[in-house]
Amino acid sequence: MGKARPGRADRRLSRPAWWFVGGYGLSAVGTGLCYPFLAIYLHQFQGLPAGETAVLLLVLAGAAVPMSVYGGALVDRRSPRAVAVGALLVQTAGWLLLAAGRGDAAQPVALLVIGVGTGLFLPAVIPIIARLSGSEEAKVRAMSMRYLLLNVGLGVGGGLGGLLLGAATDATYRWLFAADGVSCALYAVVIAVFVPLPRDADAVGSQRKTLARFRPGRGYVLLLVAQLLLVTFGMAQLESGVPLAVRTDLGGSTTLVGALYAVGTFVVLAGQLPVSRWVERVHKTRALIAMSLVWAGAWLVGYAAGAVSGGARVALLVVMMVTFALGECAYSPAFYTLVERLAPPGTLGRATGAAWATFQVGNTVGPPVAVYLISTPVPLWLVLAAAAISAAALVFAVDRLMHAPAEPDRSLTTVAA
Repeated sequence: MGKARPGRADRRLSRPAWWFVGGYGLSAVGTGLCYPFLAIYLHQFQGLPAGETAVLLLVLAGAAVPMSVYGGALVDRRSPRAVAVGALLVQTAGWLLLAAGRGDAAQPVALLVIGVGTGLFLPAVIPIIARLSGSEEAKVRAMSMRYLLLNVGLGVGGGLGGLLLGAATDATYRWLFAADGVSCALYAVVIAVFVPLPRDADAVGSQRKTLARFRPGRGYVLLLVAQLLLVTFGMAQLESGVPLAVRTDLGGSTTLVGALYAVGTFVVLAGQLPVSRWVERVHKTRALIAMSLVWAGAWLVGYAAGAVSGGARVALLVVMMVTFALGECAYSPAFYTLVERLAPPGTLGRATGAAWATFQVGNTVGPPVAVYLISTPVPLWLVLAAAAISAAALVFAVDRLMHAPAEPDRSLTTVAA
């Protein structure tokens, strides 16, 4: 069931909200400059074996998981803006240490610091957007713009990094790491100066009570399980399972893989705002269900591509990427609006922190799962489709809980100290 179409004033972002999401895009340029090339730098320019390089990258990702949970508690205890600024300065220190560090200990310490800063920052994002938005439609629009500018920034940064590192030296990499540190510092300044937050009376008034205990309820837990499936067998597969399956199972070239990624990126950039306008008008659970089923359809198209050859196979793979990317446009505005809606006053930081930790786990587990599945007789595409359908079923259960005639499931329960 849809809702009345919101007016332009309902969707309009405030000036601080524009500063926040715009700074997010600026910081993403720095991320795109460095993250895609970290493994190359560690392996080729620092001479680390492939196994040791993988362990160091796991240190970065692994540090972000517990720190997302801890960062969520900090957000609930303090201002999310203060947490965000501090976390960005921690990231700045990590990137500058990686740029300047020498010796065997420099890389693991720097990557650990970057992971800590990333984990602390992420739980502050949705609470800041929620505090800056006057309506649910404005929240959806801000989350969509954040995701759009994130992709633009990563694309611009990755493209610049690829050009600058074409004939790279060790010094070139170090300058790029320093540039990413500067981008984090600039974003911290933007938030500190241009993103004042209105007072959250509910959170302040219930601070001692809400920090006593954090109890996830049925709806929230089901939502996180659905997210784990969508990330592990969805988003993470774009970086691992899909290129591997296209190359090994379907005989595609690396040029084809790159072209498919370009198509997907273009669709996300072109479709983010139109899809977000649709998300504004429907229940967010139903938007997430639709997204999950669209992803299932995309993976089934990928499976069908194995039954044909030549131009027909390429065409089906393009359809798969377009379909997946259109569904992806609904993820951020639908999922994080649900997280915000299910969190009672004073717990949004921890609710968001747990969601980001779940995302990090899925993103870390997804690639080895893909490698294993491709080595088995079970078609990867069918496993991915089954996971997406299972996620849709879980979100449907969340929808039933939220729209039950009895007292709504608040999904997060707090008790007095």
